[in-house]
Amino acid sequence: MQRSRKIFIPEKSPCQKIKVFNKVKIICKRDDLNHPLIQGNKLRKLKYNIAHALEKNCNVIATFGGAYSNHIVATAHAAALAHIKSLGFIRGEELSGKPERWSQTLLDAKKAGMELVFLSRQQYRLKEQSDAVKNHLSPIKNFMIIPEGGSNAFAIQGVAEIVDELAKQIKPPTHIITACGTGGTCAGLIEGVYNQGWNTKVIGIPVLKGAEFLQKDITKLSQHHRHVDWQLFFNYHAGGYAKLTDDYFDFGKKFSSKTNIPLDKIYNVKSFFALYDLITKGQIKAGSLVVILHTGGLQGGVIEI
Repeated sequence: MQRSRKIFIPEKSPCQKIKVFNKVKIICKRDDLNHPLIQGNKLRKLKYNIAHALEKNCNVIATFGGAYSNHIVATAHAAALAHIKSLGFIRGEELSGKPERWSQTLLDAKKAGMELVFLSRQQYRLKEQSDAVKNHLSPIKNFMIIPEGGSNAFAIQGVAEIVDELAKQIKPPTHIITACGTGGTCAGLIEGVYNQGWNTKVIGIPVLKGAEFLQKDITKLSQHHRHVDWQLFFNYHAGGYAKLTDDYFDFGKKFSSKTNIPLDKIYNVKSFFALYDLITKGQIKAGSLVVILHTGGLQGGVIEI
């Protein structure tokens, strides 16, 4: 069991300097390089969740996600490496029994050993309170539920360690920027900044349309949100989750070509686009030192150069 726990200690990810833009220094924290299978913020979030499941001798880890959820496939791999069964409740009952319609994410999760249970939209909204989920979990003696996106107290603890790593790599930045799905990564960075005593602003870029609810969710996840300067920018969703405009595609191609940093289509292309737009508009001022977190998620598809 001790050997299994070591799997979930992320390798220290490097910092890559990016060409100065409008007199703003930019550093990319390459968390896409911290694990070959469970990369990026998903490994950070799962680290202490998996350790807790092992300590409690759980038989099954159950979680929730959509057809393109990085969290689903990361959990499937993490559970397999820890020798724990995994169960994914997937939004969209129309996909049940039709693997030819599954995303590569779902196919990879299934290949890693995850049992997939497809829920209607109504059941999915209720999560573990739905009858379908209760009925499926009732025969299991010892299970652990990880929330959608993996965002809970264990996840916040893991993500905060990103800032601990940065403290050993660079001087305190003026800003840290991340893409946001469920808000756990942003909340973890807020906690990390607080723990280090940095005067650093944390910026979150929600990738969902109508994601104003994240403001409240992050305050629930972060104990010290009142003591750290942080802000969400809601106008970089490019049409909604898993949607992109031509401007974002063009930006992603040019950026990756110049830097050799791959950007996924769901999260990072939006946060990196937002970074340059915020600098251009003067909301991040000349002389700033910005760290942008690459959250991984490359299994969901990269912007082709």
